[in-house]
Amino acid sequence: MTILLLFICVAVISYVIWISSKGISGAADMWGCGWSPGVRGATINAVASSLPELLTTVVFLVILGESEGFVSGMSTVAGSAVFNAFVIPGAMILTVFYKNRTALKNHDRRLVLRDCLWLLFTQAVIYFIIRSGYFSFLHGALLMFIYALYILMIFKSNNESNDEDCYFTPATRKSLNTKFIFGLIGVGAGCFFLVELCVKLGNEFNLGVPVMALVIAAAATSIPDMFLSITDAGKGKTDDAISNAYGSNIFDVCIAIGLPLFIYGLLKGDIFLGDAMVDSLSTIWLVLMGMTIVSLVVIYFSRSLNILQSIILISCYLIFVGLVVYIDL
Repeated sequence: MTILLLFICVAVISYVIWISSKGISGAADMWGCGWSPGVRGATINAVASSLPELLTTVVFLVILGESEGFVSGMSTVAGSAVFNAFVIPGAMILTVFYKNRTALKNHDRRLVLRDCLWLLFTQAVIYFIIRSGYFSFLHGALLMFIYALYILMIFKSNNESNDEDCYFTPATRKSLNTKFIFGLIGVGAGCFFLVELCVKLGNEFNLGVPVMALVIAAAATSIPDMFLSITDAGKGKTDDAISNAYGSNIFDVCIAIGLPLFIYGLLKGDIFLGDAMVDSLSTIWLVLMGMTIVSLVVIYFSRSLNILQSIILISCYLIFVGLVVYIDL
């Protein structure tokens, strides 16, 4: 009964995070109106929908302390990255098929390759940092610098689009900005209680908190990404939908890990990892990089995305979750 109540609480909190994120994404749509396809999805949409991962990492650090808290935050980011790369494109393909009764065609495969290569690069940087055995504020600064380079590259390719009506009345702008502020408060509160629930669920199932973060917290915080991509895909903005999924992962790796690490390192010093934790995190990160490559192969080399690709992507995620839980048990 206790476990059932905990999962109900997770569902409720996920709903709160989703509703709160809608306020954030509404403001993001206004700010990024008129940007070229693939740019808005990879930048402002990705940042807006990835705030839950950033806040969850911060809360894990505050509640659990340096090593376990930071590893749990990294696990959330890793799990979210797998969710974004597999479940979101899979759900997006199903949405387009259900709405139009046709496969998703004409997606810009150059954007997929661009974002996946940047993501693999950032994941490789994290892997070599893990192997060093410690995290410092300089590592956080490096990750944020990499994200700045990515954003610079994205905006250099931006061409203003005239297809959208980007006029918003002052009242509309005020309303959207207000919803953005309340959305941030809602997401922050939801992430706080989500971390508490991960700790309780870990105790109930006799699983480590990082494992619960890798599965439960990651899926819950990725819900905004999923609904934002599905909404874009339903409107025919396929490139924005795909770029949001991969751009969110780059934001998660560089900012959701880098920013808390930078601040924590400046205030409290380096975070040192034991040998067992280095091996565990290294394994997680290698698996994550392998999953990213699988996602790239499925989406990049398919000229059209249909039900088969959707089944492959979602099945890969379910296998990943099953293996994570099985190994920890």
